[in-house]
Amino acid sequence: MNGKAAKIECLIMIVVLLLGISLTGCGTQQPQVSEKPEIINISYSLRPLNVPTIVAMEKKMLEEAMAAEGIEVKWHELEGPATTEALASKAIDMAVSLNYVTAIISKANGNPIEIISSYARFPKAIGLIAARDAGVASVAELKGKKVAVKKGTMLQEMLIKALDEAGVKAGDLEIVDMESANAANAVLLKQVDAVVLPDPLLMKTLASGETIMLRSAEGLILGQAVIAARSDFLEQYPDLVRKFLQVHKQAYQWSLDNAQEALDLTAKVVNMDIKAVNALYPKFDFSLEIDESNIKQLKESADFLQANGFIDKEIDTQDLIADLVDTSYLP
Repeated sequence: MNGKAAKIECLIMIVVLLLGISLTGCGTQQPQVSEKPEIINISYSLRPLNVPTIVAMEKKMLEEAMAAEGIEVKWHELEGPATTEALASKAIDMAVSLNYVTAIISKANGNPIEIISSYARFPKAIGLIAARDAGVASVAELKGKKVAVKKGTMLQEMLIKALDEAGVKAGDLEIVDMESANAANAVLLKQVDAVVLPDPLLMKTLASGETIMLRSAEGLILGQAVIAARSDFLEQYPDLVRKFLQVHKQAYQWSLDNAQEALDLTAKVVNMDIKAVNALYPKFDFSLEIDESNIKQLKESADFLQANGFIDKEIDTQDLIADLVDTSYLP
């Protein structure tokens, strides 16, 4: 072989070698398939009357479904803004029974979360009540009074709308930020003049005979709790999210098919008299669907929150709700 031919052969070998290295390198750059998580962390609340969740938890429905995937389920009892804070910090992956106002405000503040299902609608189960001896017989008479409510929730939205309806400005009274259970005790102890409460705290506080109803939330607010999840969790584990919603729907259907057993179970878990649970249950709609009418109501709520300073005025509320709600995971 002459020198020229040897050089050509050498060059060919180098090219072949380089192509082999290149192809091998390409072979290692396959799309990464996310492994399943070892644990799914989900928040829940026993209030106001969360029958489907209680059924699912007590009967271990989700635990059994996820065990087949090799995944452990951990439940965490949280309410209100503490829930969205846990989502933001990735302490939880999904939230059951998150109130819609907290979800809207959290999203507006940059928390990457999404509403994936309705949990319950219950405006009839929320009310503004006053201490019987507070000298308050109507919402208009709350001027100069002290009112306890959990801020950043639908309860505060209800209070502000009730005041607007009565021609009273929020600045005309003292509004105290307080968890609902503490607020119920405060009004009975005469530490505040009025409170906004959800059932069953509302029913229990009225049953004491020490308070009077001023206004129900019906006709004022949407009164909805939702199921939400972190955006990154949805993107990484869409099939698990769909499975979770399927199990939740099964628990809801079981509660419809076995209504009295479900309510007996709920009464036991929340330590309520069964008569009270039976009386409250008709106030709740636990269907999962979110339709265009529901989305419109969420947009109206976002507009109200923006007008009252809860959301930055520069935010486009139409885009906000569009980014917040994703019903594609519903079974």
